[in-house]
Amino acid sequence: MFAKLGEIIAFLLYSMYNVRKETFMGKENDIQWHLGFCAAMELELREYADKLEFHREYPLSRKPLLIDLLVVEKTDDFEITNDIGQIFRKHNIMEYKSENDTLNEDTYFKVMAYAYLYKSSEKHIGDIDINSVTVTFVRERKPEKLLRWFSDNNYKVYEKTRGIYYVEKDGFVKTQVVVTAEVGEKEHIFLKTLKRGLKRSTVDNFLDEAFELHEPFEKDCINSLLGIMVSSNQELFDSIKNGGTGIMNEVLREFFKEEIKAGEEQARNEGVQEGRKEGRLEGRKEGRLEGRKEGRLEGHREGRLEGREEGRIETLYTDCNMSVPDIAKKVSKSEEYVREIIKKISAACL
Repeated sequence: MFAKLGEIIAFLLYSMYNVRKETFMGKENDIQWHLGFCAAMELELREYADKLEFHREYPLSRKPLLIDLLVVEKTDDFEITNDIGQIFRKHNIMEYKSENDTLNEDTYFKVMAYAYLYKSSEKHIGDIDINSVTVTFVRERKPEKLLRWFSDNNYKVYEKTRGIYYVEKDGFVKTQVVVTAEVGEKEHIFLKTLKRGLKRSTVDNFLDEAFELHEPFEKDCINSLLGIMVSSNQELFDSIKNGGTGIMNEVLREFFKEEIKAGEEQARNEGVQEGRKEGRLEGRKEGRLEGRKEGRLEGHREGRLEGREEGRIETLYTDCNMSVPDIAKKVSKSEEYVREIIKKISAACL
């Protein structure tokens, strides 16, 4: 019924020999694609959130052997209609591959090792039927070589629905390969966002869908996905932030609220500085004419006061021909301060 014991042991030894290379080196330098994938899958299966358990980076042992996403059915009294989840049994191991990750027969053996280690782990000894375990690989590009390898090695490979390929062989864990570039955008909008070079229409569809989600876990997943989308499509999102309207803008405004707040603070500070500059100019002008007249705007108070004082000194110096000591007494400032103002006025006239 199952593969020969020697063959299974070969899987485990071969995979354990290579498994840590990818784990420790990392699969992408900066962008946490796997975090986005977990969020996307939780949104894909959100309809069954009360019947499924999601375990991100599930540890297989005390050492760092991690399953990207483990999906466990809490009960067996429901049916998943989402075509990615139709293959699911009680225990479902999901492996995500980003655009630069390799997906070949070595990857397949590694994840098969995960499946058998999970079945036989200390937490589950004797509790898990291997027939209740499935494996899912998810990747944007179609792994042509791997699918060919399956066919060449007597696995049955067929496209169950668009972009979802079932891989079957007696004695082996039931497997599917999900090609996100091929699945429908309407049905799988969240997985479709896990890529560089997103189209504006895809982002708009994502934001429209995100606007309708209100549960806390849904919002957390949306924020995780948006973080990946923005990091990998910075130019596009800069454009959307500057020109987005309606629903799209509301979703993004919530995500970018800290950035927007910082931008508003910067704009306010720049406005204050500009106000001070204008206030000084206005104050000098008023100082020459009247000396004490109020400035135009309350927001320029600090600049107005400084400008008025400088304008008054300029008037006393240029129009009244008063000496520096006399001006200092008149305006209740030090002679050094008055000399600095006169020097600034003189330099401006050069």
